[in-house]
Amino acid sequence: MILSSLKQVYSKTKIPWLFYVTGFFGVFLINSGLTSILLYRYDPGSNAEQLPVLVPAAIVGAAFFISRAIGAILQPVAGYLSDQTYGRWGKRRPYLAASILPVVGSFVLLFNPLINETSRGNNFYLISFLCLFYFALALYQVPYLAWLYELAPEDHQRIVLSSWLAISSLLGVTLGSVGTPWLSDRYGFTTMTWVIGGISFAALLLPLANSELASEKATTQRLPLLTMLEASWQNASFRPYALGISAALTALSILAVCPPFLAVALLHKDIGFGALINALVLGGSACSIVILKPAVKRFGKKRVCQFSMLWSGFGLLLLTITSVLLGPSLPLWFLLLPLTSLGLGCILVLPNAMMPDVIDQDAQFGQYAQAVYFGSRGLFKELSAGFGILIAGFLLSFGNSEAQPLGAQLSLMTAGLFAFVSAFFWMIYPISK
Repeated sequence: MILSSLKQVYSKTKIPWLFYVTGFFGVFLINSGLTSILLYRYDPGSNAEQLPVLVPAAIVGAAFFISRAIGAILQPVAGYLSDQTYGRWGKRRPYLAASILPVVGSFVLLFNPLINETSRGNNFYLISFLCLFYFALALYQVPYLAWLYELAPEDHQRIVLSSWLAISSLLGVTLGSVGTPWLSDRYGFTTMTWVIGGISFAALLLPLANSELASEKATTQRLPLLTMLEASWQNASFRPYALGISAALTALSILAVCPPFLAVALLHKDIGFGALINALVLGGSACSIVILKPAVKRFGKKRVCQFSMLWSGFGLLLLTITSVLLGPSLPLWFLLLPLTSLGLGCILVLPNAMMPDVIDQDAQFGQYAQAVYFGSRGLFKELSAGFGILIAGFLLSFGNSEAQPLGAQLSLMTAGLFAFVSAFFWMIYPISK
């Protein structure tokens, strides 16, 4: 009776929400900071005279894919373990607490390798700490997202809190993808890692200030992880949902690592200009959040996702054609980048709002497997994000400089094609609302 009363009081106050949403800010800040500049850190392309090539771009892309694949496999496992954890500290907080230091520590170490030249040692160093980073990030993300259902037990509360998470993630992506290239160009990689790492550490730590009620052991029979994963895949709504997100995130991952090379190869600027490219992309994405709510109310989440991906796909192909035919036309880029990014913003907002719809379609295990569904989605998301960086690393090996821009142009075009693939999966997604 007392625990029930405490839970009602706790769920009605908004203070836990303020602490909670900072975690998503920290996740997106440190992850976008890593993806936006790490490839350039290890293979600076045309700036190789000023910065040494530590690891070739194709190998960096492969390292990203391998490490994110390992993190992807861990995601459903982390969700399952979190759901099955019982004790005075709750189900979610122990996993968050254990993962923060490895996430931030590996981020700092990745940008400060011990060997300042191309070597096999750097290959091993890169893959080892990338694996640690994504292993620890998965251990944080899945229990963190599953915690939302306790903090916001009512449906309308979850919609509001999901909107807060979207804003928090967008702020994190903005600071990470814009601030990281700027700090690296102005003050060097070491200073950048301490600034971004320090802010992320504080943001990731704040959710632990929330008191999670002690979890009591469930009286129902524990269901095997593979049984739950199989049930999620057999969910006819989950398959196109997961594949639509995966294709969109592949496109976004390609774009996430390309701004320094787009700046140098296509716009004939220095890497610091990559921060402005990111700002234009994120500015367009932020504007889309404003128009998403009325658009969803009128057309439904499915149609908005489909149209958004088509819009972004055409925009990216148009940018590719512009770079080939007109060269470094800054006015056109300043116009097309934010317009193209209007479609990309939906991926930051709608997937979390659509997940309850998908889980509700699983009549057998849905209510017992919320974290497993988030973990299953995370498996697809991490694999697709790693796949996108793998593709970018391969394509950029065809040319990432002003003299040889082919790789950067191919990266833009490929991102556009994956946006079209995403639109196809949203077209066959069965839930129309």
